[in-house]
Amino acid sequence: MADTQPKKTKPETIKSIGEFGFIEKIRESLKTKNSSVISGIGDDAAIFKPASGHELVFTTDMLVEGRHFDFKLITPWQLGAKTMAVNISDCAAMGAKPTVAVVSIGLPKDYPMSDVEAFYEGMKGMGEAFGAQIVGGDTVGSDNFVVNIALIGEVESGKALRRNGAKAGDALLVTGNLGDSSAGLHALQHPSAKNKDITAALIKRHLTPTPRFTVGRALSTKRLATAAIDISDGLSSEIHHLCDESKLGAEIHEEALPISSSLKAYCEAEGLNPLDFVLSGGEDYELLFTVPLTHISQVIQKVPAETGTPLKSIGRMVPAAKGITLITRKGERIPLKAKGFDHFAKK
Repeated sequence: MADTQPKKTKPETIKSIGEFGFIEKIRESLKTKNSSVISGIGDDAAIFKPASGHELVFTTDMLVEGRHFDFKLITPWQLGAKTMAVNISDCAAMGAKPTVAVVSIGLPKDYPMSDVEAFYEGMKGMGEAFGAQIVGGDTVGSDNFVVNIALIGEVESGKALRRNGAKAGDALLVTGNLGDSSAGLHALQHPSAKNKDITAALIKRHLTPTPRFTVGRALSTKRLATAAIDISDGLSSEIHHLCDESKLGAEIHEEALPISSSLKAYCEAEGLNPLDFVLSGGEDYELLFTVPLTHISQVIQKVPAETGTPLKSIGRMVPAAKGITLITRKGERIPLKAKGFDHFAKK
């Protein structure tokens, strides 16, 4: 009797379709839709035409499997979306609109093609949500999954937000809540049956961050901020970067730091200190920026209403001689050291 069972076919891998088959599949899924793109994938380089009266900003971020992410904790689609989001966050911190991106990716030869396609769908979806089109890149064989995005954005001439424009006396503000993302990573790495609803909210903040694009654009186009930076490596590190570039010090008030109810509840249940996540956790992708006191009322009232993103004043910029300090709830002044993520720190 003939065997009527359908034969199982091996899933496609990078090795089974080859480099050019891989490129063709990705090219088909990334057809150019951006009117500023003259030529996308297919030539030696992409061509696009920047808008008149604009300056270009250029950013790049690399993520390495085992160093920045673990596929046991994140799906390929989520990783794709997050990889694009962290680059868009850099544009947001400059007040720029993302336009085109190129993606360089290193993959093991037996990596499933379905996972690669999901990864690219995540990147594509996140990019298109903010106006960014993937127009090219490079592929290479690798022992681990490695990806690097280079993203170009546009900002009106003379309106880019920089790190070096803060003045002594400027107020320090942040968007959203801080510490949720790193607490979400902690929850993924330390699974527990307790507080599943709380941990789910924190995990979502870690796996699917939202760039604060609308806030960055509002601050830039209306010239409301004097300096800005996105919070990727932790508040304590980012305030040092901002102060170094502006040649100033800063005072941050512990009681003013925006901490979500989810983070408070998680830390209470696990016996942890939420301040550790807020100051040193990283990957919040919120914006830290400075505003002259003459603009503070306008910013606090109008920007959240226009963007739907809450803002919080957490301190002020001071002369460099005063250093960078945290003023505790008890009124103690403590030097605030940079304790955020460091790629080359000893483990």
